[in-house]
Amino acid sequence: MTQIIAILVGIGAFIWSFFQPVWAWLPLVVAALILLIVLICLKFKKWWYVEELSQSANEMLRKFGHFYSMPFAGRDFSCACSTIQFGAVAVGVVGAFNGFWWGLGIAALFWFVLGPAAMAFNPTNFIQNQPGMLAAHEEVIEWVTSKQRQ
Repeated sequence: MTQIIAILVGIGAFIWSFFQPVWAWLPLVVAALILLIVLICLKFKKWWYVEELSQSANEMLRKFGHFYSMPFAGRDFSCACSTIQFGAVAVGVVGAFNGFWWGLGIAALFWFVLGPAAMAFNPTNFIQNQPGMLAAHEEVIEWVTSKQRQ
């Protein structure tokens, strides 16, 4: 659901940028702030140390515990971050063609803020090239599924 709302916000901001490139940033800023507030609230929860897991797996659980407890929501919020990120680039480019050059800088800011937020919501898309993190992730997934079976 969050992804669908982000798509609608991105399309609306893109269309709005043809007419008023400065005000088109408003829905993107609101959406980005909501996503960042959700992420900050999720990061406040402290995850426990699990004796059965290795140190690296416990570190993954500490950093991405919200994802392991709600993987589908994490994927949805991560996709929403990426959608708002690409919407910001589109609004920035259209704004530049309409004379609002600051839009490119704002788009770069969105890119550098929402990229790490997307990774924080769903680490699975970003750890494919990091064997240590991938092994720790698989260890946590195996532990979670074994706990679900019990």
